[in-house]
Order: sequence, then C-alpha cells, then structure tokens
Amino acid sequence: MRIELGSFFLSGQGTLQQQLYQALREKLLTAQWPSSALLPSSRQLANELNLSRNTINQVLQQLVAEGYLQGQPGRGYLIVSTAPDQFFQASSGPFKAAETEMELFDYGIRLKSGPASGLLQPGVPDLAAFPFALWQKLTQRHSGRAALAGMADVMGYLPLRQALKDYLRQSRQVLCDEESILITPGAQAALFVAAKLVSKAGDKVAMESPGYPRLRQALQLSEADIHYIDASSDQGIATSALHQLQGCKALFVTPAHQYPMGGIMPLTERLQLLEWSRQQHCVLVEDDYDSEFQFKHRPIASLQGLAQGQGVIYVGSFSKTLFPALRLGYLVLPQQWMPKAAALLQALYGDVALVPQAVTADFILEGHFGRHLRKMRQLYQHKQQYCLNLIREFLPDAILHARYAGLHLCIEFPYRIADQQLTAELVKRGYRIQPLSRYVFSGIKRTGLVIGLAHTTEQQLMVAVKLIALLVPCYKDAGTME
Repeated sequence: MRIELGSFFLSGQGTLQQQLYQALREKLLTAQWPSSALLPSSRQLANELNLSRNTINQVLQQLVAEGYLQGQPGRGYLIVSTAPDQFFQASSGPFKAAETEMELFDYGIRLKSGPASGLLQPGVPDLAAFPFALWQKLTQRHSGRAALAGMADVMGYLPLRQALKDYLRQSRQVLCDEESILITPGAQAALFVAAKLVSKAGDKVAMESPGYPRLRQALQLSEADIHYIDASSDQGIATSALHQLQGCKALFVTPAHQYPMGGIMPLTERLQLLEWSRQQHCVLVEDDYDSEFQFKHRPIASLQGLAQGQGVIYVGSFSKTLFPALRLGYLVLPQQWMPKAAALLQALYGDVALVPQAVTADFILEGHFGRHLRKMRQLYQHKQQYCLNLIREFLPDAILHARYAGLHLCIEFPYRIADQQLTAELVKRGYRIQPLSRYVFSGIKRTGLVIGLAHTTEQQLMVAVKLIALLVPCYKDAGTME
C-alpha cells in the first residue's frame, strides 16, 4: 500500500531540511501512517512539498539510518512495523522487565555530598600564592609540540621521571631511578593501582584509623578484607598493635605526616615497622603525605629509602605542592614489579596527559619547584601558628593535633560533639571543614573538626574560628553519631 501524503505542516523553525525531518518523524512516531506502507517516491515528495529532491533524499536517508524507514529499491521507502522510539517507550517488554530486576554494585562507597570547594577545606594549597603566570608560560612552551599530542609512554614522560628521581633522592632519601617511577593521574589512581598490585579480592590488607577515606574507597573497590590499626598518637600508627595484623598482604601507612591526626613516625618506630613487614612478607604502601611541609624538623628518611627500595611502594603527588586540578601522582616501586604495575595503570586509566607532565618537568628542572616549596613552607608555618593562636584564644578547651606539619589542623574537645551536623551547618555558610568522625573507621569513636588553613587569609581564619566557637556549644553532646 502506498500512502497519500495528505496535510503536511512545516513548523517554520530551523532549516527546511530540519523542519521536514521533524514533521516526517512525528507522523511516523504517532502512527499517523500505517506500518509496512510505502512513502511516495522522493521525486513525488519533492513535487508535492515544493522542496528540492536533494533535501528530500537527505531527510529520507537519515530516517532510514535511524530505523524509521526501510529503503525499497525501485519502489520507495517502507515504514517499519515498530519505530525505535515506540519500541523503547513501550509500557511492557524485555527492556522494562530487565530494568526492574537489575542490581548494581556500590561496594559500600558513598558519594561525597556538598559543594566541591569552600573555605578552610582540607587538602587545598594556597592557590592565590601559586605562580600561574610562570606556569602559563611553561604551558605555552609545550602546548604546540606535536610529540606531546600522541600516545604516551605508559610509565610517564621520561624527563619528569628523571626530575622526580633527583628530587626524591635528595629530599626524601628515596632509592630510585627513572625506571622505578610510574606517573599516575593523581594520588587516588596511584593508591588504587597499588591496592590492585598487592592484593586480590578477599585478601587481608590494613590501613590506618583515623585515616584517608579515599584510600578506604580504593580498597573497597579492590574487594579487599580491610583491617585497621590505630594511628591517633603523635607517633602515627601504634606499632605495638602490629601483632593483630598477622597474615596481611599489605599495610598502607602515612609515616611522614599521618592524615588526619598529624602523627610523625620516629625513626625507631619506622625500623620496627620495616622489620615486622619483612618477617610477615607484608608489602608496605607508604603515602608520603605532606612530607614537604614539616615545620619542626627536617623530614625523616622515607620507609622506602630505609628499606633500600625493597618491599615498599612509595606514593606521592603534586596536589598539595602545586595544585589539585593538575591530577599528577606517582608510584616508586621495585623494578621487578613495574611491568605489572604499568599494565594495571594502562588497563585502568590509559595514558596520562603529556602536556601537564612536560610542564611539571620543566617547573622542577628549572628550579621553580624548589623555590616554590621554600616559599610555601614559610607561608604555611605562619598560617598554622596564627590559626593555633586563634584556637587557643577562642576555643581554649580544644585538643590540638597535626601541629607540626602540613596544610591542616585537627581539633577534638574533651566532650563529644555532633561533628557531622556541625560541619553541615558550616557548609551552609561557605565552609568545607570536615568532621573528624568521617575519618574514623574502627576503635574509639572520635569527634572533632579537620580544618584546612592553607587556602585562606588571616581575616577569613579569624572569622571562621570565632564562628566555630559560637556554634560548638550548640552541638555539644547533641545528635547521634554515625
């Protein structure tokens, strides 16, 4: 059966080709023309609609490609029995049933709520003090290089690995060369690759509590059997509790500056930890968090360096030293482990963007990185001391942690507070202070505040501390802790 075109209305919106497409598609979707019928020929359509045959043919070919029509050589265009939109909009059918029965996995991970950024947010450096004009100049140097527009070495940009080798050897006594460094798209990617490298689903691994929530997420995604070791003291993890971790495949630690409690593991404890890991055949994954910003003394040698590079995976990033959006991290690991680690990185993330790597390499090699670190170390120490004085004045009963390094302070009180409700109220006022309870995964429930102090002014710090002092009594012993 060949249909008659009948009344036909073009909307007047868009080109004639777009108008015709929408009009024909609407008639097909609403079954105004019977299925399995033939449309008039393109010549006839062109005559009746007073449009060019080329316009008609382009529209008909698009409808054929989308499944509304089927070309019939020598006859015209057949209307298919069920148009695609009608098929998917059906009230019943296999797709509808599958949707109701489908089960998705969440691995126990919850999306972080609230705005992406705000005042006093932990982990954010002083972006206003970063030399973006210089960074832009270095970026322009590399942005037109065809060699950086193709595929990358899976281990990372060689000059960056060479620059990191020299920096890590000198500053952290890390034993490495460019063949033992793997560049990753941020610290989170580095931790996930490390987790997949050292364990399989169901293996026993351990991490600190209080500890880094995103590390916990990486271990959850790895489907590891996660255990916890207390890390709330000024010396980091409690090595006296290591006997509880028998059979662990890996232990994730932050000895340089424990996050968020700020403990710095002394040399004797580091040596004890290394001896335990050797006896237990347990890999140590050392997240060298904030080691660049020690205020009390020079950083103690890394676990990786003390272990002569064996049995330890070293994790670092440029998020705190440069800026978070750079998304560059790295792993240092024994060379015999590198092929598997690089294969994991390639499978999970593909190539790491080359231009940011090249810019970062020049930033280090030309001495800008060292100068920037020295400047920021002094600036952060000043801000921390200023914030400490404010807390002692306006929150005299606060118990202070993380006082000797890093970009944040952690405070508790001699009483419990509903810290998640308190920080939710602070979010409404533009602050991204974090609740201490968010970082506690086992053991004694702890409540308090984790306060980022780097990306803020002294005036903003004063206003914030006064506000906290005003609000804390309202949340004292209130609510149910999660």
